[in-house]
Amino acid sequence: MGLLVLAVGIGLLILSFQQREFRLAGAVCLLLGVVLTGGYLTSRLFSGMFADPLAYEPPWAKLGRGEGPPRLPAPGKSAAPQSTPVPIEKLIDFPEPAPPRRPPTPAPPPIPPAPPQAAPSTVNAAAGPAQITTWSAEIFDRMTPQQFDMVCHTVFVQSGLETRVQSHGAAGGVTIWLHSRHAQEGRDSPVAVAVCRLWPDQPILTVRYIHPLLALMTARQLKRATYATASTFTANARKFCKDNGINALDRSGLLALIATRTPVQQQALLAVALGKR
Repeated sequence: MGLLVLAVGIGLLILSFQQREFRLAGAVCLLLGVVLTGGYLTSRLFSGMFADPLAYEPPWAKLGRGEGPPRLPAPGKSAAPQSTPVPIEKLIDFPEPAPPRRPPTPAPPPIPPAPPQAAPSTVNAAAGPAQITTWSAEIFDRMTPQQFDMVCHTVFVQSGLETRVQSHGAAGGVTIWLHSRHAQEGRDSPVAVAVCRLWPDQPILTVRYIHPLLALMTARQLKRATYATASTFTANARKFCKDNGINALDRSGLLALIATRTPVQQQALLAVALGKR
């Protein structure tokens, strides 16, 4: 309707060039056509922006058409198709089963002590027990958590890296940020990170003990890390470390690393381990 009135107004304005009495009627029709056309376009524009409250459909209307939420399955039928089961051994590390307990064997009869023999003494009575001069796996059993942390820190310092240490508290354990002496990024950009903890009450470490180190690497965008402990790792934990660029160092790995140091450095590490600094 608005377009029709607009067309009539334009036609009358054209005829007004020959007959001036059509000029007023043409202007009125033209103005009326603009108003009607603009109103129609505006109503169509705002009708798409605002929902009609009368067009609201209550939720129970869909239930009547069968378009509501899924109904419960019939008795004896599964609600959803069963998926392929995943062995739980691949999702979490379980501790190895303890060997069956054997009945206690009777104690052997006591052996009478042998008569004392004169033999050269290798230990000075005034100096106490014999001193330990070489590294062995038994030394880790004599360390305190703090001594183990100091040994790991000294190992990294001997490798020529600058270190920044964050303690985990009285329970032991440290996080060591490793910085290259020749790096141009500065002291706030470590090249690697190491987590060291003795774990005296946990002889075997699983993936859940190492996963926080991976989260720390991701947060600092590091590609290399080391987890040092006096315990051992499960097969899944070693695979997890290998797949994520983590060097898993147990007591045998630490002994092999210490063996690469010079004799003077090995004695310095031994003094730290035995608390003789």
